[in-house]
Amino acid sequence: MYWAGFRRQSRYVASLAVGVAANVFFGIIRSALFVSLYRQKEHVAGLDVTAVLTYVWVLQVVFGVVFVTWIWEFADSVRSGDFAAELVKPGAVLGRLLAVDLGRSSFALATRGLPQLAVAGIVLDLRLPTTPPGVLMFALSLALCAVAASQLRFLFGSLAFWTPDYRGWWTMLFGFLWFTGGFLVPVEFFPGALRWIGEHGPLAGLLAMPVRVATGRGAASALAEQACWVVVAAAACHSVMATAERRMVIHGG
Repeated sequence: MYWAGFRRQSRYVASLAVGVAANVFFGIIRSALFVSLYRQKEHVAGLDVTAVLTYVWVLQVVFGVVFVTWIWEFADSVRSGDFAAELVKPGAVLGRLLAVDLGRSSFALATRGLPQLAVAGIVLDLRLPTTPPGVLMFALSLALCAVAASQLRFLFGSLAFWTPDYRGWWTMLFGFLWFTGGFLVPVEFFPGALRWIGEHGPLAGLLAMPVRVATGRGAASALAEQACWVVVAAAACHSVMATAERRMVIHGG
């Protein structure tokens, strides 16, 4: 199932090219904004310009794994009733969904995210791991990020089991997720309790912790927190799936 997802995503060459172009464009814009900020101050919220530029380009990698082009496929299959076929196939439903999703995310990482990070690391002064243990920990952090992103998409998509207006819920919550997940500014810029939530909350595994691992700031503890949140989200996904399987209503039929 993993390789099926990988091969499936490899067919969308035009989408890949557009995604890379958009990522590079916004990466350059964000880099310029932060460089302008750091011309006024050497450190902001304990971060120097190298750490913030690393944040920008790790964000460009993670963005293609979290906000994917196939974000509504699962929810739409529930809405149309096509998902009912998944329930009669052998094996765990969540396992199959996760395997396919990770295959597609792996292709995005390999062809869209990591090459951009490598080029940015050559052109700019980024703080990226260079030792084998550091590279391995960063790779593991990105893998956990991909799993967490898949779980988040499942939990949002599962709203389709109970309401046809699942996209409306996403629209209402998108701004909150975008901000508190650190996709707008680094979570270190947040004040007080909001910073703690951004650094250690359930959304931290999507960006804050991969950045910490990349820059070597408490990499081991960040990985442990990431793994814990993935386990918690897995339990939530299983609970939702078990509830949905007891009574699945196909809208319109």
